[in-house]
Amino acid sequence: MSEDVEVGEGLVRIRIRLEAPSGAGSSEDSVWAEPLGSQRYRVESCPFFAFGISRDDVVHAAEAPGEGPVLDDVLEKGGHRTLRLLLNPSVELRSAPVQRLLERLVEMGCTHELLRPKLLAIDLPPEVDLAVAAQLLQEAARAGTLAWEWADPRPS
Repeated sequence: MSEDVEVGEGLVRIRIRLEAPSGAGSSEDSVWAEPLGSQRYRVESCPFFAFGISRDDVVHAAEAPGEGPVLDDVLEKGGHRTLRLLLNPSVELRSAPVQRLLERLVEMGCTHELLRPKLLAIDLPPEVDLAVAAQLLQEAARAGTLAWEWADPRPS
């Protein structure tokens, strides 16, 4: 049960340049955002690689020639938090343990986005108990299902 972001009319893709150590990994991420004017945008999706940014944050992004808006700064935190999880190579997204975990997170009020085949970004709205969500992920990690990380634990 994956939550796909519906790209609504008026949303734009904000590019996020990443500092990849030693040239390894991705050099760029992106999020969908609602334009607010004056190069300000409200983030409407979760990043898969960037840290320190979450859904509902207000960001500043300047137009880069040929690239569209590129993130400069997070101006205001929206109260959401982002966690990421990577399924272990032997574990499939459709496996019962993963589906139970995702169902439990959805019941708590979280949403998630999938970068196939194994990477998920989890959005925790302000009303979700971060400690409970972290405990669920720790249990899945101890069971060998996944590894997870804090991508943006700051609510404000």
